[in-house]
Formats: sequence, structure tokens, C-alpha cells
Amino acid sequence: MTASESADDVTLEVDGKQVTVPKGTLIIRAAEQLGIEIPRFCDHPLLEPVGACRQCYVEVEGQRKLLTSCTIPVAPGMEVRTQYASEQVREAQEATLEFLLLNHPLDCPVCDRGGECPLQDQTMKYGPGESRYVEAKRTFPKPVPLSPLVALDRERCVLCARCTRFCDEISGDRFIELFDRGAQQQVSIAGGEDFDSPLSGNTIQICPVGALTATSYRFVARPYDLSHTDTVCDHCSAGCNIRVDLRRGEMVRVLARDNLEVNDAWICDKGRFAFRAADAEDRVTVPMIRDHGLEPASFDEIFEAIADWTRGARVAFLTGGRLTDESAYALSKLARTVFATDDVDHRRTGGTSGEVDRFSATPGGFHVTYRDVEQAKVILLAGLDAEQEVPILHLRIRKAARRGAKVFVLHPRRTRLHDVAEHLLVAPGQEGVRLRAIAEALRTDPSSDPVAAALAAAGEEAVVLAGPRLADAPGAAAEAASLAMAAEIGFANISRRANDHGALRAGLAPGLYPGGRTSEEIAELWGTTPPTSGRSTREILEACDRHEVDVLFLIGIDPLRDLPDAALAERAIGNVRHKVVQDLSPGSLANYADAFLPVAASIETDGHRTTWEGRGQRLRPVRDPEGNAQQDWEIFARLARAVGGDLGFSTLDELRVELGRALAPREVRPFDFAADAADAADAESNPSGPPAPEALILFTYSLLVDEGRLSEGATELKSAQERAPFVEVHADDAARLDITDGASVTVTTDAGVATLPASVTDAIALGTVFVPYNQPGFAANTLLSGAFTAEATLTSADAGVADLDSAPDAIGATPAAAATGGEG
Repeated sequence: MTASESADDVTLEVDGKQVTVPKGTLIIRAAEQLGIEIPRFCDHPLLEPVGACRQCYVEVEGQRKLLTSCTIPVAPGMEVRTQYASEQVREAQEATLEFLLLNHPLDCPVCDRGGECPLQDQTMKYGPGESRYVEAKRTFPKPVPLSPLVALDRERCVLCARCTRFCDEISGDRFIELFDRGAQQQVSIAGGEDFDSPLSGNTIQICPVGALTATSYRFVARPYDLSHTDTVCDHCSAGCNIRVDLRRGEMVRVLARDNLEVNDAWICDKGRFAFRAADAEDRVTVPMIRDHGLEPASFDEIFEAIADWTRGARVAFLTGGRLTDESAYALSKLARTVFATDDVDHRRTGGTSGEVDRFSATPGGFHVTYRDVEQAKVILLAGLDAEQEVPILHLRIRKAARRGAKVFVLHPRRTRLHDVAEHLLVAPGQEGVRLRAIAEALRTDPSSDPVAAALAAAGEEAVVLAGPRLADAPGAAAEAASLAMAAEIGFANISRRANDHGALRAGLAPGLYPGGRTSEEIAELWGTTPPTSGRSTREILEACDRHEVDVLFLIGIDPLRDLPDAALAERAIGNVRHKVVQDLSPGSLANYADAFLPVAASIETDGHRTTWEGRGQRLRPVRDPEGNAQQDWEIFARLARAVGGDLGFSTLDELRVELGRALAPREVRPFDFAADAADAADAESNPSGPPAPEALILFTYSLLVDEGRLSEGATELKSAQERAPFVEVHADDAARLDITDGASVTVTTDAGVATLPASVTDAIALGTVFVPYNQPGFAANTLLSGAFTAEATLTSADAGVADLDSAPDAIGATPAAAATGGEG
């Protein structure tokens, strides 16, 4: 044994070449390390071996028959011969291909898989030169619609079981299975059901033939028509690596790229199918300024007008989570150094807490990665609906559960992890109290609490993941961090939007500076002392409502839709003298904007985004910006010069150098979450007052597929997975209020009234109700007053709705009209 080998290594020969691999490695993987390709169909490195297709036969010295290399682990001294060294193997593989082609249609020129089909490639490389079968091939009706997204051509299926194994092993959504046996075996779905999984598109990509196809791509293009670019998905903070395919400059397909450190080989259906926003009909690619209406102008004309508006004026900036790291930093510096204001925020509410935000902003503050989640023995999720908000993290948690991890979910609703996790249903706002109780039990008597007991038993091999729900619970995020600190385990603050963490690292929050630096540290870098005492998103809106802001910049955000107070947002925007909108289109702000600055879409942008785990990833432009659109950072740099300032960089490389200095690792004081966590205790000891006798706590968040801006044009996706608006209520509360499942219910809060169909369930905390945030025809922020929770009453409406899935799109929301838009 050499110094580089261990007791767990195995040495064997493949086609006469020696290789040493870890014990348990499959023969097919050992051959890959030598660069020897063994043909296969059913094998996939992220699925359990099944040996279904028999294409990967090899000959092993001492064995009487051929073996499937995808199911047999290596053994010391094993001598393996592949098709390159064994005539018997070559003939067996050729025979297997001949049988697969017995009924497989030879329609490669019209098959969507043609030109990138493993069966086509392997037939050319390893198959017979001609077929001995001249009989008519078997046919089926086609295509079979498994869902509005996925179509099945049964005659092409080779029964590799990749699709059904993905559903069984990875997503847990067992909608499709192999039915019947022998020659009648086929992939099918139960009658009357749709393949209703937010991860269904992965089965299309891993299908080795043209059996499963995407309805959005079917007959759209041939592989040689396409240009490809690798980039990163912009729908959530998972940071999935993707490949974008364009035909004549238009996006036609998105595929997952393999990255075992991030998304393995998977992406969610939103990332795969919601790709048309950049080519939406209402996109505006020229600058516009208000005269008799919004009229085209040059950037220089608009910058000159903005310079006049902002001279000696009170300026504020609201933005969202779509900016790249570079653009977020440029905006942070623009606000502080050019406009001398700390009124800049990207958070939709007041944020989590000062210390948790600083933790997330500081390089090195992240202590949890995808790999940590996957290998953890205990995972505690607090305030996170992983499947709906960060789907790839959801898959990593499921992978950990398959390996034996205990998973606990602290949330007001039962999530899709219900089959692998224990749910602790708590009312919104009580998450911090429950987390503090777990921490206390961990300190005093772990056996008194199941979560504390599991954390104590796991030692350092546990993680705490704090989700967006905790932002509305005073001190809850800090309580989660304090619990992790007390247990000496990993903690991560999980955001939903694509670059919320990048925005925090750039300092896009009042009192927070790039890299979590102090004002003195950032003054040394910028050469000027930054302003302090900035206001949060809600405080900025309230100031606008009081006419205390003269110019409001809205950058990648629509307050009328994105923020949880529609009435305040409408008043605030109306009371500001000048509004500057910087986005793909003015959208619902078209009647308010005094100037519109067109920006490059995500696929036209060069930059970086930071995932929830703190990993910076490169976005590469797929095409040039449309029309006169420019990248956000370019607009900020030009605007600074137009108003007499200077950001200190004029190229992206110069910006990155400065950003690198701002985010450079350094020694920081330890994070102390105790003061922020005390907010949870204060909220418990000083409640805002007893609720009305019939009142319930309403809470809301966006489901994966909604009416967000980035989902525009995704008709197939919405047809498959978008739900009509509904109100979810506990069965006991429904019985008390005489509400039946499917009946129309009137939801009343201090902010507004809406009539929605009821979904009665026991999978929600007692005394609470849930409405999705941004579904078709209904804007939930019309029921909110600054937070994503509200006190609400439910009463039966006169009319009933028998079927939730067929409920009408527009269901009476007041006071503000439901508008289409938002970040998505």
C-alpha cells in the first residue's frame, strides 16, 4: 500500500489498466476514472443503481456470465474487460441495442431529442450497422400529456426507470410509475392526475431518449440551431447552475448544469420554464421621461433632469433582490457618497435584526453550505417552506433525511417535507418563543424537548436554517442564531430572492455598510464618511407619505405589489414629487414614474450573485442588452457623473477590484445576538393586545409559481402549477366558524377585505389562516399593513366555490386593485 492509498481503497484493472478507487465504487465509475466509456441508459450518478437497461455489460475474470457495471462494486484484484477488450461484451451490447430498436421509432429527424440523444449516439458507436427486424413497430397514441409541462411518447421509452427513480428517490413526488410487466410495461400516471411536481422538468432532462419532452420546447428548435451559454438561475437564492439555449437571439430552453456543490444536476420547474420575462411584450428598452406622458428620451436628458430634481433635495432608494453583487455595491456607494443619504433598503419589511443582517453581510459569517446540510444528522428549519422558496435546498434536506438525518420544521404550515420531517406548527410571531424554549431545554434538560434532545445527540453535526418567516417575528432570527451558537452548530439565514445576501454584503440596508464594515472602515475605503440614521423600507414609505422625500428611486421593485401594505405604497408614491423607475418595464408604475431607465435583463448581465450559503457565482451574459438598456451599475456610474459625483470606477473590472477590497476577509468582533433575541422575549411579555374573540392570525408568502415579474410569459408553467387564490384554515377553526371546504369565505383585516375559496385542513397551526401572496387576480398586500401577518376575521360568504382548482381568478380584493407584477 502506497502512502497515498488508504485501507478503504481498492485496486483493480480495467482493460489492462490499473486504477485505485475508494471501496464501494461501482465498476462503471472506476472505468470513467481511466477515461473508458461504458455505454449505459439507466445509470445516473445521482440515482441508486438498478441495472434496468443491461447496456453496461462487462466481463469480470472468474465470473461465468457478464455483469452490469452500474450495479457491481469493485473488489481487490478484480480484472474487468469492457467492449474494447472483450468480443463477448461487444456482442452483448450490440444485441441489447438491437432489441431496444426493435420497437423504437427511427424518427430522429423529427424527435426533440435528435442530435443530443444517448440512444442515437450509442447506436452509431456500439450498435449493429443494420436491423434484422422488418416487422411493423409497435405504436401508441401520442403524445400523452402527463401535465401541461411534460409530454410522453410511449413508443420511444426504453424503460430505463430514470424518471420514476427520480420521483421516488430525489423529489419524493411519486406521480409516475412503471405499470404492467414484460412487453406491456410502460411509464404511466394515475387516471385523472397531472404530474404536479415543482421538479418534474428534471425527468425530461435525464430521459436518455425522446420519451419525455417539454411542451414549451417541443418542435421549437434543433440542437444545431442553438447557441449556449452557462450562467446562474435568478429565481431564488439557491444559485442553481444553468445552461441557457437561444435560437436567433431568443431564449427557448433552460437546462440544469451539473454542480455537485450547489444544485447537483437538478433545477426546479420555475427555473426551467419561467424564462420569457426578458422577451416580454411590455418590456421597454429605451429611456423615458414624463412630458405629456412617458416619452422616449436619451439617458443624458434624463440624467440632466434627475440632477435638477435632486439638487438640494431629500432622496431615498428602494430596491429588490435582483441586483448583482457589483450593481448592489455601486448603488450602496451612489446613495451614500453622491446623494449623501442612508435611506436605502432592499428588504421588504424591517428585515431580520441588525446583528443577523450584519452576520449575513460579513464575509466568513456563513457557516453552513449545501454539503453541510446534506451531511447533517439533525436539521432544524425555522420559518422556511423549503420546496416553495428554495427548492434545491429542499432536495438537499430530503437527501439528508434518506441518509438518516432527523429533520424538524418550525412553521405555521405543514410543508412538503412532511414525509421526512417532524413539523412543529406554531402561530406566526411565536417562532422566537419556541426557539428560545428549545435553547433553554438544551441548556438545562435536553430530554425534555425532542428537538433539544436531537441537537444534543448530534453534537456539531447539526444545522439551524432560519427562513423568511422569522423576519416578521421580533427577535426570532436572532433566537435561531443564538440557539445555533449555544449548541455550537452551523447557522444560516435563508433568503428567498436571488441576491438578498449579495445586497446585504453590499450594504443595501440603513446603517449597514459593505462587508458589514463600520462607518469608520468604509470611510477609509471611500474617502468620505457615510451618512447614518437611515430609514427602513417601511419608514421610507411613511416618510414619502408625509411629503418628507422629494425624489424616490425604485430600482427593480414595485412597491404597489412587492411590499406588504398596498394602501401605504399607493399613498407614498403619490406624495413624492419625483419618481425614478429602473427596471425591465414600468409595469404598474407607468402612471407614477417621472423617469424610466431601462436595464439589461439577467441573461444580458455580467456579474456575480451570492447564494444563501454565501457562495459568489458568476453570471455570464447570454446576449447583448436589448435596445438602449444598460446594466444597473453602468446607469449608477453615469448618473453619479451627471450630478457632479464620481463612484471611482468606469469599468466592471475597476468596480470588482474595489468590491474585492470592501469584502476582503478581516478580523471582526464576535457576533452577539442576545440583544436582538431579547426582542422576542419583549414581544411575549408585552403583547400588542388580546385579539378579538373571532380573530385569527393571517400570514402570507409567495408560492413557487406566482404572478411575479420573472414568471411573465410562463404559460405552460402556470397552467401546470399555479394555484388560484385560496384561504387555508384549520379544521377546528373552520368548524367553529361554520366554514366548509371549498366554500367562499370573506377575509377581513384592518387593511381590506377579500372573498376567497376555503381550503380546510389540519396542516396549519390552530388559530391561523394562510393566503398565498401573489396569485392571479389577487394581491394579498391589500390585506396587510406593513407586515406579512395581520389579524383577520373569517365569515362565510353567500356564494360557494365547489372546486378550488377551478376558482375564478379575480375574487374581490380591496382596497387596491390587484395588479400584475412584482419581483417573483
